[in-house]
Amino acid sequence: MDRRSRITRRQFLIGGGIVTSGLLIGHMQRVIGYAVRPSANAPVVSARVYCPLIIVDKQGTPAATPSATVTPSATATPSPTVTPSSTATPSPTATSVPLLRGHVVHTYHPRATSWDFARGWYGDSVDARIVADMVDEGVTRLTRTTTRADAWAALLPNYQPGQMIGIKVSLNNAAREDDDNEIDALMDPINAIIRGLLEIGVPEQNIWIFDVTHGDHPGIIPLRFKRRCAYPQVKFASYQDEHPELGFSAIEKVRFNTPPDIAPLPDLPFCNALVNVHYLINMPIMKRHVGAGISLGFKNHFGSIDRCNLLHRYTDIGADYFSDRYSPLVDINGHPQIRQKTILTIGDGLFGNPVNNISAPSRWRTFGNTAPNSLFFSRDPVAIDCVMADFLRTESGETPGADFYLRLASAAGLGVYERGDPWGRGYNLIVYERVNLS
Repeated sequence: MDRRSRITRRQFLIGGGIVTSGLLIGHMQRVIGYAVRPSANAPVVSARVYCPLIIVDKQGTPAATPSATVTPSATATPSPTVTPSSTATPSPTATSVPLLRGHVVHTYHPRATSWDFARGWYGDSVDARIVADMVDEGVTRLTRTTTRADAWAALLPNYQPGQMIGIKVSLNNAAREDDDNEIDALMDPINAIIRGLLEIGVPEQNIWIFDVTHGDHPGIIPLRFKRRCAYPQVKFASYQDEHPELGFSAIEKVRFNTPPDIAPLPDLPFCNALVNVHYLINMPIMKRHVGAGISLGFKNHFGSIDRCNLLHRYTDIGADYFSDRYSPLVDINGHPQIRQKTILTIGDGLFGNPVNNISAPSRWRTFGNTAPNSLFFSRDPVAIDCVMADFLRTESGETPGADFYLRLASAAGLGVYERGDPWGRGYNLIVYERVNLS
């Protein structure tokens, strides 16, 4: 990839000016005819004491009891064991314990990161040991188990030798020789995931980390990201530099169900890095987006399909085909290749980005003028995006229309939709559990 060309593109985007909510206006309006505007009523939020709705210390109280409005989902009936093949049949996503509907676990440790937001790469300021504890606590709380191995066994009760596990990361700003601080995935929580998978018998070589973004910019796996991987046999896949020969499936495609009055989209194939795995872990970053308002778990799968750039006219607020009646994100995430394979979503809020999706992380006023130092865990892709969206809203104001896709996804049966206040009154439908590990 031509590094100079990539920087010039970002400078063009950033040159439009970043307003106080962190979204770009001005020049982008003149060029593409729309832009996301912050709410005029965006609150001025002062730093808060970290005082969650539900506080549980590491040794302490039982997991959160669901409110009267929440009923446990029925445990799915396991489907037949998958035989590994070039096109993996979506594996069952049942767990060995009944899971609470709309359950989101949020682990927090104030010393997970230590960056001064000025010097060096932020990825060098992560405490890997603390982050590993946060991951272990998140999966055990979610599955209501007591050990790391038990948690992963509960998430993968039907795992068979030879089956592949995929981890979808977010590397939209990456270059092979990445040397900037533009927000991207971090390896530390992934190392903790891999440690847990190994304990239940998943071989390193059966774990794939991928981002096959193909659109406005090609997917790249940065060297500094790979070098921090603690497991040398783990495999990587991207569009340009790691197993590009995998390409995109000729069979497994998303069919977009656009309404009659909205321009149709062509069927777009999934990358074979996704199609070939039997189970999937989605790892978005908690961040704003210059077009869509927010970029969380649903949008992370833009890096799982071919030509995702075609979708911006449907997902960017104010674009030609943006609508409260339709979002292609629902078709993508409702497809069996994603819906039936995904065992877990982990939201990376160690730094996040309350400003946009293309700049360096900045301090969060709502987390004491430092990094959020948080990770989010859920089996419900709608509920976890709602919670992360609420933290972004509290920090930098609401972006009208940013959550339309979540309303539509809930209506399509993909999960629990609710917008609430994770700092205070919490939720009625989502079972939100926050764990302080300090």
